[in-house]
Amino acid sequence: METRGRLWLESPAGGPAPILLPADGSALVLGRGPLTQVADRKCSRNQVALTADPGTRTVTVKQLGVNPSTAGARELRPGLEGVLAVGETLYLVNGLHPLTLRWEEPCAAAPEPRPATPPESSGEARDPEPEKKRRRKSSPGWEHLEKLLVFTAAGVQARAKVASFDLDGTLITTRSGKVFPTGPSDWRILYPEVPRRLRELEADGYKVLVATHAGLYRKPVTGMWDFLQEQANEGVPISKEDSIFVGDAAGRPVSWAPGRKKDFSCADRLFALNLGLPFATPEEFFLKWPVASFQLPAFDPRTVSPSGPLCQPEPSALLSSSPEVVVAVGFPGAGKSTFLMEHLVSAGYIHVNRDTLGSWQRCVSACAAALKQGKRVVIDNTNPDAASRARYLQCARDAGVPCRCFLFTATLEHARHNNRFREMTGSSHAPVSDMVMFSYRKQFEEPKPDEGFTAILQIPFRLQLEPQLERLYRQFSEG
Repeated sequence: METRGRLWLESPAGGPAPILLPADGSALVLGRGPLTQVADRKCSRNQVALTADPGTRTVTVKQLGVNPSTAGARELRPGLEGVLAVGETLYLVNGLHPLTLRWEEPCAAAPEPRPATPPESSGEARDPEPEKKRRRKSSPGWEHLEKLLVFTAAGVQARAKVASFDLDGTLITTRSGKVFPTGPSDWRILYPEVPRRLRELEADGYKVLVATHAGLYRKPVTGMWDFLQEQANEGVPISKEDSIFVGDAAGRPVSWAPGRKKDFSCADRLFALNLGLPFATPEEFFLKWPVASFQLPAFDPRTVSPSGPLCQPEPSALLSSSPEVVVAVGFPGAGKSTFLMEHLVSAGYIHVNRDTLGSWQRCVSACAAALKQGKRVVIDNTNPDAASRARYLQCARDAGVPCRCFLFTATLEHARHNNRFREMTGSSHAPVSDMVMFSYRKQFEEPKPDEGFTAILQIPFRLQLEPQLERLYRQFSEG
């Protein structure tokens, strides 16, 4: 029996595993979801229908979603079809989320799937600068390195001065006037002054860097600048005071100029701030407009202290020598587990946690069982409201023991920063969605003594990291 070749879709490096297309003529529907790992809300769950023809080595692409897809050079609207040949790329929506058509010969080895997420780290932090371990001199053309897409032009030279720019809204904008591009060709130079100014910079000894992509390399985190300095500038130190970053995500309020909208974020300004680079908006840099007003985020990671009291008010003893219940309260990412494991569980307290046990009912049962054995118990859950805390207060009353509350005081913005840091450093913690964070804030009721607590201690977040990770932690990570 003859073995036929197969058609499959390849994502950029660091993306999901190859997507094998049916060879029997049936359609495969793709869009937003786990198979493509696309979370873009402009991409429908049923964005395109793909029908492969191994005989001609082509794929018919039928547009299903509302927003346009692009098959090769053809932009598709709902109901239209296009044909994709081997080597051509399908952009799922608005010129984004590329998938390139590949052909596997019958005798060839199957494409090796790439992991969709970083491997588990057994609780150890991932090296935040993995590319250091694979140093190589850049050659002209495109390179995929981890989650960084790098283009090196022929003849480019290492420079001590770097003029670096955001792309969308800074050097280019959409030709259609829409916020997001409708296809690969929907772009134009933002201001007529841009090309002339870039040529002047190049002639003045600057190297031009155009910023792109995600993870540790996503602004405002400084991974892509670190890559430039450590691996792509041939060892030439960059003079930050003589360099600059230009971007439109600058934290400017509504009507910062007549008729102008509020900036969608502050990520570009924060990227420069993280690095200690001079910063300008495109209007300030290209058009010589005066500096506009702006607002930084409410939480500043540079201000987090590694010292200070463990709790307020400071008790005569943090630990009890006799049975008790301690109920923790705080956002996911507020530092509860780290503190409780270090100070209470290490001293013999029984650790009760919903992430481990799966339900509050099991947590209550575990608490009651430990108290019957004369143990001290700590409840390591978020416990945002009086009703969730009342279950464990009742356990304490039934056992005739006191119950204290440890209120972890990290704010919403601080806890979100902590969760992003966990994700960047490969922590064993599962990602926490914003929906969970805002749900906690909505449910939160400040603990009161009249709930039955014998004491309520406030626990501030204290930063305890090795220097390399502390440098990453103290960077603004969201604009």
